[in-house]
Amino acid sequence: MRKKDLILVISMAIMAFTLMSGGCGGGGGSGESKVADTIYINGNIYTVDDEFSKASAIAVLGDKLLYVGDTDTASRDYRGTTTEIVDLNGQTIIPGIIENHLHFQSTGMMDPSITIDTNWQLKATILKNVKDEAARLGTGNDKWIYSFGWNEESPYWNWDPVTFLPSAVTPPTKEDLDAAAPDNPVFLERTDGHSAWLNSLALELCGITKDTPDPSLDPNSPWIVKDDQGELTGIIKETVMANARAYVPLFGTEEGKLAMYKKAEEKFLSFGLTTVVDAGIGYTDAKILDEAYKDGTLKVRAYEMLSAGDEAEFINDYGKPVKDLHGGKFSVNAVKIYADGSLGSRTAWLLEDFSDAPGNTGAGIYSPEELKTVVKTASDYGFQVGTHAIGDRAVREVINAYAAAVASEKLPERRFRIEHYSVVQPDDLKRVIEMGIIPSIQGYFAPSDHAMAPDRLGDRAKLAYTWRTMIDMGAKLANGSDSPVENVNPFRGIYAAVTRQSANDAYPANDPPGGWYPAERITKEEALKSYTSWGALAIFSEDDRGSLEAGKYADFVVIDRDYITCPDAELQDITVLQTYIGGKLVYTRPDNIASSLSARRVNGHPFQIRGDCPDCARLMSLAKARPLTTR
Repeated sequence: MRKKDLILVISMAIMAFTLMSGGCGGGGGSGESKVADTIYINGNIYTVDDEFSKASAIAVLGDKLLYVGDTDTASRDYRGTTTEIVDLNGQTIIPGIIENHLHFQSTGMMDPSITIDTNWQLKATILKNVKDEAARLGTGNDKWIYSFGWNEESPYWNWDPVTFLPSAVTPPTKEDLDAAAPDNPVFLERTDGHSAWLNSLALELCGITKDTPDPSLDPNSPWIVKDDQGELTGIIKETVMANARAYVPLFGTEEGKLAMYKKAEEKFLSFGLTTVVDAGIGYTDAKILDEAYKDGTLKVRAYEMLSAGDEAEFINDYGKPVKDLHGGKFSVNAVKIYADGSLGSRTAWLLEDFSDAPGNTGAGIYSPEELKTVVKTASDYGFQVGTHAIGDRAVREVINAYAAAVASEKLPERRFRIEHYSVVQPDDLKRVIEMGIIPSIQGYFAPSDHAMAPDRLGDRAKLAYTWRTMIDMGAKLANGSDSPVENVNPFRGIYAAVTRQSANDAYPANDPPGGWYPAERITKEEALKSYTSWGALAIFSEDDRGSLEAGKYADFVVIDRDYITCPDAELQDITVLQTYIGGKLVYTRPDNIASSLSARRVNGHPFQIRGDCPDCARLMSLAKARPLTTR
């Protein structure tokens, strides 16, 4: 053989050997390599693939899953000299949670290091917290007091904080806040995010007087609430509230906003959230987040919904909606629209009057024709559209607007969404399925609303949160919390969807036997899909997340018990031990059990006071010692 031919043969042999051996090194470098960076063995792994199959091992290469299957195969076929082996010792793994509707910045705002605590508090406690904060801040027009979460519908709103016995029910008024903090502007958002409670100074600084024109489309559902003498009560709603919120300095600086995002992310990771859908942000916040992901400040994957009206500015800078920037971490691919308000604030848009407010059907944020224009504008820019709709009239008008925006044969591929999808007439349920619209639901809304919704809706309450019916008709639900409206803990939402009952820490729960409309309960498998594989479908991400399958992101969560075999009542108590995003460990549960429990109960404790509060323990002890009939 000639020397030239011999060299060619040797070269080809070397190339063949290199390809067969999977390239150089012990794994992690080449996409052709079959050698994993890390292999997790002896696990109880729910893949949530199409068959809801189980596995005992996963192999991770880079930020993707290389193999999902049995321990023997993973150890034999994917192990190299530098592969790390992690023995799970039977621990349960589920896919990373995809939270399909929350408010990223506002969730961080709830941290006690940022705002005072008013979340479902006693009215007297709220006023005391406002007074104490005024003393801490000092007085002045620039010393704003802000918080989120009061609820005059809570069963203990007017309870006495000393005796823990109920007193006369009184609504929130500006005079209450004036007495607590006369020389500080006070702006407190209601738990649904559709009303705010202001004192006189805050109203003045926001430019709201009794002569300010009310923009509500329905005079029976005002957004600037007045008493019988025509004086301001201090309650403002919907766009009036949103415009006034811009005067609060907390939301005016990039540093302040980023601090809230980082605090929110800490919560997300502790609950196993690996992707969050942020339901409505301004263009400025989108830019802040883009930079934060570019420099690695944030880890959780974020799918942003741009607030309606900011599309043109975004397209002008970015050219088109963007998806999976910065290693699959950041997307601005949807627009959030509001069709109506909330049941609690009586601003949901109903086909018939509120049962407890004759003459008031609520009101749309837009007229039907305006809504069609807003939807079509966002759609024509190429964005997915998600529209907030609580009342049955709002749901119907949103469906009509979607039908008008896109040719019927192309509607399913657009994956338009209805956010909350609360009260829905049977005919409209059918239309949603036929048009391929995705219901974006919140599991804990059912037990949270069950004490209020029957008063607002009467017999129509049976049309609220009909998830079993939706699934049986072919819907794939995308689940979330609407945090900070509800606790961001996904297992609390799963528990509520499976049982239609209040969590153990809700007091008094007063659940109907078997839960609220128990026929609408869904299975454990369906509930987990709504937070994983179905959730991925709702954001066009089914090819890279939502289930544990080779080629998808290595986003997974280690939990403290078997998700399927544990009793339904224990679903709410599932604790995340570890959270992984793209194969990287981003959260480990603290060794200190007490601190872990405290973290889990943020925004979830019935009185919203953390577990180390002696006064809270005393009040709870008093309450439980008395028969319910005395309260």
